[in-house]
Amino acid sequence: MNDLKRGAGTVFATLYGELSETKPEGRHFVRSSDGIWHLQEANLPTSDIMDAFERLNMKSLQLLFDTPEQFWDTLEASDFNIVHAGLDPEALCNRDDFNRAALAMKCPNTKKLLYYYSIRHHNHVAQNIISHITVSLGDAYAALALPNLHENVPLDEQAFAPGEAYRSTVSPLGFRIWANLNFCIEKTISFLDFSAKYVADLSSIRPGMTSWKSKARDVTFGKWKHTRLGKETPLSEFSDELRLLMSLRDETVHNGTIDHFSRIYEHTSGAKVNRRFVLMPDHDKGRLLTAAGRKRFFSQDNHLNAMLPDMLDRVLGDALASLNLIDERIEKRWDDMEGYFKRYPDLFSALKIAEEENAFLKFTPSDEK
Repeated sequence: MNDLKRGAGTVFATLYGELSETKPEGRHFVRSSDGIWHLQEANLPTSDIMDAFERLNMKSLQLLFDTPEQFWDTLEASDFNIVHAGLDPEALCNRDDFNRAALAMKCPNTKKLLYYYSIRHHNHVAQNIISHITVSLGDAYAALALPNLHENVPLDEQAFAPGEAYRSTVSPLGFRIWANLNFCIEKTISFLDFSAKYVADLSSIRPGMTSWKSKARDVTFGKWKHTRLGKETPLSEFSDELRLLMSLRDETVHNGTIDHFSRIYEHTSGAKVNRRFVLMPDHDKGRLLTAAGRKRFFSQDNHLNAMLPDMLDRVLGDALASLNLIDERIEKRWDDMEGYFKRYPDLFSALKIAEEENAFLKFTPSDEK
């Protein structure tokens, strides 16, 4: 464990858990200054996806409000607790009060503001999931590179076959590796579900719209290609990588097969661990091979740890291309953005600093305008 906690020097980890201070060839992970392990050669397009969602957030404002001034004037006149109720833990409003306030609203712009914050919630959840995938993926491969997965049993006391051999092992750290890999698989599909909700809501905005209710409560990713803005985007094509992630997710979520995946296999030379891997079932064109109720065959010798980064890269790459295409499809209505950013220059300056420092910015509502 200490090998991953050294403060000096750059530490690399391969997709098979091989630890090195020399940059390896191919895809690998490197530990950043904040302790998070990031995929390299090439990086996942997580930052670009975040930026794409921010651009779409601005487009949603322009679909709903004619001018920046109309948005800011409506926001300034609104009740923070009502607008943020059910979305923000600091919004002091119960369900009944929110329903009464929402039903009593007469101003169309206030209804649009409620709608904006409702669909913005889908936007933010999708972005948060991307951050969680980044951390969880790095943690899985950092654990895979630890010298000993059985922390309380030294390597020289463990059972190893003489010479070159393979063994399977189950341990708390091994379970953590699988749990993190499985988390990435499940949350990638959740990311697509929330993205589909957001795109469905964007697709529902029409000129003069006054409804404040999100239309996407029951929308999942399966309906992506049927939304107005999501049609004929790369995600609509359902790549083999996407189908395979969905199959793996269904296996663990719906069929409860985690016990078939939790072992970590080690390639050893005596008591020396050369590399580790996690087996994944046989598959063809994105579908797991099944026969007569038997859903897992392993003749292909697939290694989930070696394949998952490429699978995520393809799916998230298609997601980015789709979001960018949707952004192009939405007309830009605010020609002068200064009316938006210069209304509160101190706020946007603080946001910029927080982004550069990777800091959390807390907003405290008050009665001051």
